[in-house]
Amino acid sequence: MPPNRTQPQAAGLTAKGRATRLRLLEAAQEQLRVRGSVEIADVAAAADVSPSVIYRYFGNKFELIHAVVTDFYDEYDRSVFLAELQPDSPWLERETLRIEREIDFLYHHPLGPRVAAGLLHEPAATHVDAERQRKHAEMAARNIRRGQKSGELAATIDAELVGASIIGALRAVLAAALSHEKPPPPAKVLAPIAQLSKALLPPASDGK
Repeated sequence: MPPNRTQPQAAGLTAKGRATRLRLLEAAQEQLRVRGSVEIADVAAAADVSPSVIYRYFGNKFELIHAVVTDFYDEYDRSVFLAELQPDSPWLERETLRIEREIDFLYHHPLGPRVAAGLLHEPAATHVDAERQRKHAEMAARNIRRGQKSGELAATIDAELVGASIIGALRAVLAAALSHEKPPPPAKVLAPIAQLSKALLPPASDGK
């Protein structure tokens, strides 16, 4: 999947400039996919430009990698956390579907296995990853609070702690699965996380 073509940082560029910037992002993404790190000279060669051209679009290597990984997470959020998932279904069914989409995204996006397994070896990638994982935990907590407000989930659930627990557990299971030479089927990853979610998120009818 190519990086986002409509990033705010590309505003004001000519069509040729946007195309060059996109090639640089794609080249950097491919290096991250293959080896988890980036060399500016290799990005320039893959994009068919001189290394100095990169600094017209990105201040330094950190900014280039930051842009690539931010693109990845923006697409992640659109596909998983911001997607409208069967609004008329029970809360836990929607949560299971969200987890299923999350697993599918990380299995199939070019950077998904590297991100999930913690195999990006660049400070900029680590920075974005930590920031976005915190945001995912916050989104999970908001989602749980919505379930409590609608009367579907027990009011005694600590939304922040449980949200962070589920996000952390999913990433840990995915890291184990995607670090294998032949990862197990996504359904095998979904099963334990769905069971954990069910255990940590009792319905309001349980009287808890």
